[in-house]
Amino acid sequence: MKAWMLDQPGKPLALRDMTQPQPRRNAVLVRMEAVPLLSYTREYVEGKLPYAYPPTPFSPGTNGVGRVVAVGEGVVAFRAGQRVAVNPYWIADETVREPAQALLGLTAISADSAAVLAEFPHGTLREVAEFPASTLIALDGLDGTDATRLAVLAKFAVPFGGLRRGRLSAGETVVVNGASGYFGSAAVLAALSLGASKVVALGRRLEPLQALLEQGRGRVVPVVLSGDAAQDTAAIRAASGGGADLAFDMVGQATDANATLAALRSLRRGGRLVLMGSMQVDLPIPYSEMLLNNWELIGHFMYTRADYLALVSLATSGQIPLDAVELKSYRFAELEAAIDAAGRMSGLQCTVVNGASPQAWG
Repeated sequence: MKAWMLDQPGKPLALRDMTQPQPRRNAVLVRMEAVPLLSYTREYVEGKLPYAYPPTPFSPGTNGVGRVVAVGEGVVAFRAGQRVAVNPYWIADETVREPAQALLGLTAISADSAAVLAEFPHGTLREVAEFPASTLIALDGLDGTDATRLAVLAKFAVPFGGLRRGRLSAGETVVVNGASGYFGSAAVLAALSLGASKVVALGRRLEPLQALLEQGRGRVVPVVLSGDAAQDTAAIRAASGGGADLAFDMVGQATDANATLAALRSLRRGGRLVLMGSMQVDLPIPYSEMLLNNWELIGHFMYTRADYLALVSLATSGQIPLDAVELKSYRFAELEAAIDAAGRMSGLQCTVVNGASPQAWG
């Protein structure tokens, strides 16, 4: 089998022949058909991110879609030939207050998760990969959908988990900050699929929001941010019809918190703000405003397995529009070109490496 290996962060990726492993107890072997790439994959490989990398050498890669090759002892539900999604968010199955957690193929999360990554260091950029059975999501009923299209599920999973954590209910109005971004754009469509009556999409420019307006069919309202918090708050409240029920913040590398604060202040009394972005600046929270308005501030990381299963159900029924995302597909052997393309992604775009055929590996 072939595998992309990273000997050390900062070193080039190498495509190597490897011995196919046997699945260990409670683990599953998956033949990878399609792997979506993160926009920052190049920076990750070059060691420019403050991540706790798996022990080297290892195969990077987080999410993916494939078929089960074999299952280890103790695996009950999965079977050979079954199509599955690979979910990198692994939480140790131990009944303790704070079990270890990690993103397989990417980074440790908790201080005690080095042992987790040592157990399963490899990600999805392998012809055949071994994963804990608990990280796989069954894709029953989706055998007829192309694997590269199913890889788009990973784009929706993160914001979908945050919207459910924010208790989005049908008929509510939602504000999405960072709506022109990779995950933010998916958050807009996910909110619509969960029954939001209106989604106010925030961005710095109108052009990147146009595709969302087309998908929204009258339920998406754009607001172009000015950078002035008071002005933006007024614009968001007006667009939402007097105030939103839920604000979802997926802002990226912002240099100030003005847009996030504007989203907060656009909430009705009793509204919720979910934070899932990657902003590194401080967020000055107005204590008295929070209290008097009964606002709820929720920090959220990733999603639960129940979230992912619900997402798959919506995709199976056609309520999550996977085909709304513009796909750029490369063979697994063309990984370097795919990484460059991923770095240029914006909005409703997704870059995928495809390994469904033997020729895909060169």
